[in-house]
Amino acid sequence: MEIMSGDRYVLDCPKCGRVEGFAPGDDDYDEGGAEAEAVIDVEVIHTADGPATRVRCPVCGLWLRPDRARPV
Repeated sequence: MEIMSGDRYVLDCPKCGRVEGFAPGDDDYDEGGAEAEAVIDVEVIHTADGPATRVRCPVCGLWLRPDRARPV
C-alpha cells in the first residue's frame, strides 16, 4: 500500500494500539501547523531485497510496515 501525503491514517501499533494521524505533505512541516504527535512519518529504506517503505508511530516512534496503516 502506498501512503499518500496529506491523507489521514489509523496505525495498528503493537505498543500503542490504534493511533490516528496523517502523512504530511511537503509544505506541512514548513507551515508548522501540524502537531508533531499526529504526524506519521513515511520513509523509504534500501534493503537487500530492494527499496521498502516504513511508517513511524507518532506516539512511541516505533517503525512499522506500511500494511499496519489504513486510510480513515
